[in-house]
Amino acid sequence: MKPAKQLYPLLENPRNIVITMHQKPDGDAMGSALGLYHFLKSIGNTVAVISPTNWAKFLDWMPGCEDVLDYEFHTQNCNQLVNSADMLFCLDFNSMHRTKKMETLLLGVKCVKVLLDHHEQPMEEHFDYGVSDILKSSTCEIVYDFIVRSPFADRLNLVMATCIYTGIMTDTGSFRFPIVKADTHKAVAHLKELGLQHSIIHENIYDNFLENKLRFLGNALLHRLELIYEYNTALMVIPKRDIIKYDIQTGDTEGLVNYLLMMEGIKLGALLIDRNEERKWSFRSKGDFDVNEMARLYFEGGGHKNAAGGRSSASLEENAIRFKEVIKQYEDQLI
Repeated sequence: MKPAKQLYPLLENPRNIVITMHQKPDGDAMGSALGLYHFLKSIGNTVAVISPTNWAKFLDWMPGCEDVLDYEFHTQNCNQLVNSADMLFCLDFNSMHRTKKMETLLLGVKCVKVLLDHHEQPMEEHFDYGVSDILKSSTCEIVYDFIVRSPFADRLNLVMATCIYTGIMTDTGSFRFPIVKADTHKAVAHLKELGLQHSIIHENIYDNFLENKLRFLGNALLHRLELIYEYNTALMVIPKRDIIKYDIQTGDTEGLVNYLLMMEGIKLGALLIDRNEERKWSFRSKGDFDVNEMARLYFEGGGHKNAAGGRSSASLEENAIRFKEVIKQYEDQLI
């Protein structure tokens, strides 16, 4: 995989470009895709953004979100766009399997493929150009760097800044995670100089809960939380009946796992949710405990050192039992 900076000469002439991201895109995936979308359009390209699945409604306000295609609902159109693309940008994922039903399509397409991502162990062999930097706070920060280091840096505007800031803010937990560096704040300062209204973005993301989501949260904390004190671990298991009862939609469980680390002494938080086709894990940790390693070894997942995910086709009960057995192997790191 060649450095992304070698891609700039290819962008001097208009091209057909497709941007995609991981399934169930979060603020960073959607923000980086839309930030790049507006940038590439500004320099004369024809650009389409495709999400492998639907996304959370709290992202719909983002400029350009109305143009994003859901692959599961527009499969034929999306296939045509990808197959006719000169260039494919893959954002915020390290492996093609994270694009769900798009995986085979993306692996087979013959155009120039570009990776912009910050997850560990990327499958670089599938890409011609790219940036994979686990020291960056977010893919949005990588997109920011890609823009400002290009010959077209003067095209960066408020619309792009709004999208980019959204991803940086959400992936850093509003700038509280250790991954935040001085360069992150410098990038945000630059976005502010462009006129960015950060408080409005925060309200759009965090201050638009419906009553059912708050009641779901209360029920989860009261009835689904288990503390495993001997391993400084908190486990929350959400059954399918809760999802149905509270009418929980895509994105409504975003950030739920972070509550588990709010308790004094807890080093590891694990959230398990019963989804339609499989069970989904979210892991968070404090300090040096590496949930990326644990997720990769035992839960068909991965991510970052202090934030990772996983999946399983086994039942909720089987997953919870397995988790309690797994953490015994990390006793020395957790106590």
